[in-house]
Amino acid sequence: MHRFFEFDDIIHAVLQHVKSSPTDLVNVAMTCSRLAGPALNILWSEQHSLAPLIMCLPEDAWEVTEDHTINLSREPTPIEWERLRINASRVRRLLTDDCEPLELQPSGRVLQRLFERFPPVRLFPNLFELDFEAAFGFLECSSKVLLLRQFLSPRLEALAFDVAGLPTHEVEQLLAALPAEAYGLRQMMILADDGAKTFTVPPSLGKLPKLTQLAIYAIDTCLTKQTINNIQQAQRLQTLNISLRGTSCDAGDIPFELPSLEILRLFGDSLPQCTHFLRQVTTRQLQLIDICYYKPARPTEISALIESLSTLCQNFRSLKQLYLVDSSIVNVDEPAVPLPSQIFRPLFKFNELVSVVFLGIGDYNLDDRFINDVAVAWPLIQDLKFTASRRRAGCNVTFTAVMSLASRCRWLQFLHLTCDATQATIIPRAPDGTNEFWPTQTALCNLHLGYSEMSEVSGVPYFLAEVFPTLSHFYWYRNTGDFGIEILMEAALEVARQELRAGSGLECTIEGVSQRSFSE
Repeated sequence: MHRFFEFDDIIHAVLQHVKSSPTDLVNVAMTCSRLAGPALNILWSEQHSLAPLIMCLPEDAWEVTEDHTINLSREPTPIEWERLRINASRVRRLLTDDCEPLELQPSGRVLQRLFERFPPVRLFPNLFELDFEAAFGFLECSSKVLLLRQFLSPRLEALAFDVAGLPTHEVEQLLAALPAEAYGLRQMMILADDGAKTFTVPPSLGKLPKLTQLAIYAIDTCLTKQTINNIQQAQRLQTLNISLRGTSCDAGDIPFELPSLEILRLFGDSLPQCTHFLRQVTTRQLQLIDICYYKPARPTEISALIESLSTLCQNFRSLKQLYLVDSSIVNVDEPAVPLPSQIFRPLFKFNELVSVVFLGIGDYNLDDRFINDVAVAWPLIQDLKFTASRRRAGCNVTFTAVMSLASRCRWLQFLHLTCDATQATIIPRAPDGTNEFWPTQTALCNLHLGYSEMSEVSGVPYFLAEVFPTLSHFYWYRNTGDFGIEILMEAALEVARQELRAGSGLECTIEGVSQRSFSE
């Protein structure tokens, strides 16, 4: 064996290249005893069920029933149990695997026998992340809380569990025990029937001294004030994810401060639920807010939410990313919600935004004046999207304004904006009245012109090819009824670049249609 492998950090670096392949890790482990331990540690570090551990026992010690349950066919010997324990000691994460649904699970009787011999804390001494539902969601509710309590230890840093179907007093006892028995927790996720039901946040939840990330799916908006008051006790909380259910009714006079909060994600049945929650909170260093709702919102509701950000963020310069997503099912028979520019203007006070993304929230009725002001208000913008969920009736933003915006925002990489590209594009002029072409911008790599109307006179591919040499993804929707078909425009860009290099006018082909777009 090479002397390099005498060093643990070199072994670790080498194994990182094969950790994605369990077969390769097994082969490495069989190479020599020096590599076996580190390779097996990586192989077992993340599991999605206890089934692989039980299957470490000899094949004659277990059997699979017709319902894909693993049972013991005989009592394992002490040496066989010890082999299982050694592998379990290597497990650091028990998580859900969304890509590959589990086919086998150990029976409750097998787990009972296993934990009688090795209590969970002793069996998994290095476990620091536990998704309890991933490993034990198949158990009866009556035994879940007792088993979960056995996993609590100061070494546990991340915990996720579902309280659906559990008696209220047992849940309260479990949460009350966390500050004493799992005081090392930094991340916690609590589900109530995957968010279908609501969960009442107890005061003990805020007493976890190291808690930085908390997710609750879901809480009753009628108890928003009580919820935030209890969460407020977690002084180090940096990330908060909450889904909201019910009708708002507990408006408070003085909002509660979450001084360390940096990331806030809200999921509501309706946008007013989210607005109500925001009005109950103030923050000093919030960097990201992500809001998703499932019922179409009126312009007044969208305006109210945007205005609530001014009280939520005590430091306007701290907010870097804003996402607002309407996940409702589009009804083509309902008129699109018109959203004029003035609804979005209050966001200009947040002058260090780098991402502003609106997905399907209505019919954006923006204008050139607003687009020109964006470059001044958000000079650091990198991701700007006003994405419509269906065809809009008209547009007041010109392609000239889009060119001006994208060239002035030197950091802009992603832009999704519908415009009117049916008129000749106006080249800016210098103070002496001569044409002064837009400066080259090398950051923009992804442009989507949404439901823009385009004609050859605008010269869209030519101007894009000239000003944005690194633009690699260019799309738009070809109007077909209420919705559009997404068209890739890279071919038109490439033709434009070739003709520019040749020094001739531009002949671009869009879906087989030859368009004379620009000639000097």
